[in-house]
Amino acid sequence: MAWTWAALMPHPPIIIPKVGKGREQEAAVTLEGAARLCERVAQLHGGGQIPDVLLVLSPHQPYTPGSLFINSAPRVSGSLAPFGAPTAALEADTAAGAAESLVAALEAAGIPVTRGEMADITRDHGSLVPLLDLAPTFANGQLPPLLVASPSGLSPERALRLGKALAGLSDGRRWALLASGDLSHRLKPGAPAGYSPAGA
Repeated sequence: MAWTWAALMPHPPIIIPKVGKGREQEAAVTLEGAARLCERVAQLHGGGQIPDVLLVLSPHQPYTPGSLFINSAPRVSGSLAPFGAPTAALEADTAAGAAESLVAALEAAGIPVTRGEMADITRDHGSLVPLLDLAPTFANGQLPPLLVASPSGLSPERALRLGKALAGLSDGRRWALLASGDLSHRLKPGAPAGYSPAGA
């Protein structure tokens, strides 16, 4: 089986204690959900379902209209320094061989791919926040090789095609999928996209 697990996780920086400094408790339900998810992933890892490659889909990687962006930097690192927490940081290798396999499968499915190198992912809290949560589920907190990508440039039709292509992916590796997404960004006055009563 190509896929060991898949998860959708939120990415508000405030849920990381080094950023929230106590305010993370304002998102207690989100914290509880993330903890339950990480506990389940840790159980899978303990049962031997450890991925060879972790594919991260983040809306905060570069936006490339009409295509899937894949970060082809050989190693990525970053921190939540923009949110006042430079020690909330990580680094990981990327999976070049797996990238070639993935690109071939996606192009065969008619999904355009754009590659670019972004070794410093400090601006990508969409990847950093859930990866910081998930890192302890791996032995010694060491993440497996990553493939970090952004599907934001895909049309809904191509996004559906992407999902089908990923479901059929089988290259001899064990994969895991982390999809990072957040809420409406309009939950309260002063929110990044402005407040909307429909935001909740």
